[in-house]
Amino acid sequence: MLTLTNRQAREALVRWHNLDGADGFRGIDGARAVMDRLGTIQFDPLNVAGRNPDLVLQARVRGYRPDYLRKLLYEERHLVDGFDKEMCVYTARDFPGFAPVRAMRSADGRRWMEGRGQGEAFDMLDDILEIIKERGPSSLSDIPIGESRDFGWGPRRPSGAAIEYLFAAGRLCVADKAGTQRRFDLTERVLPADCLAPVERDRQAFEDWYVKRRLGCVGLLWDKRGGAWQGYVVGDDSARKAALKRLSDRGEIIPCRVEGQRAKFYALPQVVRAADGANRRPACRFLAPLDNLMWDRDMIQALFGFRYRWEVYTPVVKREYGYYVLPVLYGSRFVARFEPEPVGKAGCVRVKAWWWEDGVRVSATLLAAVEAALNRFARFLGVEIDAGNMDRIVSAARTRA
Repeated sequence: MLTLTNRQAREALVRWHNLDGADGFRGIDGARAVMDRLGTIQFDPLNVAGRNPDLVLQARVRGYRPDYLRKLLYEERHLVDGFDKEMCVYTARDFPGFAPVRAMRSADGRRWMEGRGQGEAFDMLDDILEIIKERGPSSLSDIPIGESRDFGWGPRRPSGAAIEYLFAAGRLCVADKAGTQRRFDLTERVLPADCLAPVERDRQAFEDWYVKRRLGCVGLLWDKRGGAWQGYVVGDDSARKAALKRLSDRGEIIPCRVEGQRAKFYALPQVVRAADGANRRPACRFLAPLDNLMWDRDMIQALFGFRYRWEVYTPVVKREYGYYVLPVLYGSRFVARFEPEPVGKAGCVRVKAWWWEDGVRVSATLLAAVEAALNRFARFLGVEIDAGNMDRIVSAARTRA
């Protein structure tokens, strides 16, 4: 079995994600290339200093702008909104392959809705489809049918629940968005015909495809239950392990060991080939809280020695760091984390708080890379930079010392 050093494993991951910039991905073509490589990025509506999918792409694509994702989703239809690990954005070419996931999710949705007294939504599915067929793209609030009730999490009107069910089942697609408000249309009117043709796979073939695809979202993963193996099929230990063995036996993925780790790892062959890449000048990148690289935070802690927990939903008094904290990667090492001031409030990129990792030597070279990363981040957001950022960052180093 192939054995990787810890450094090789880290550098292979950085290389696969183009977090070193070596692929030269730029602009909308670069965003398209990243999505073709990773397949899926997680969606989250919070916008403190960019939404999660945009933050994922800006770290990998030079000159990235948030409107590129919108174009890829709602103009080119290269991407589609849908459920994978969680609610995600994924490549539209894979929409047919996700049919078993949609079937499982819609079945769970039906049980959830019926268990919460929303069963009447299923009596209006055909009516909802007919209304949208006639009206075109519609939001949940455009079709307010039925009595509104407080169900806690989820749609309050039966019509909203019906639309969500039809979306989960693949009968409706997100045609566009106004901010975070989705507008749904018939799937056959949204996606190109070549993204709708059914894929004939038996259960085992689907599991192999789905497990391999999920592995490609990160590049290298250990076979331990965690955030990267979250969701249907891949979260089932027996199904996942069986698929990993079949894929390994066929040479489609590579089983490996990482020095110092007891767990078995698996990687795509092209990721393993990147483990011996030439040394490159380290790049500094700000990662999204839900970045693909961060999906299995326990694995990241084991390989990078970086403990990260997203504290958005943690009560203020229990937070170790801050509300919306971004990891800072330099080369193949996490050197810091920081909390940005909400850009909409500050009107600029302003570092609210910065924490250096223990053992990091804060050199002039590292500070120059951080400053370059801040400039890149500000260009991505289309705002200026607060003049006091570097003073606060240098002060954080002195305080730690």
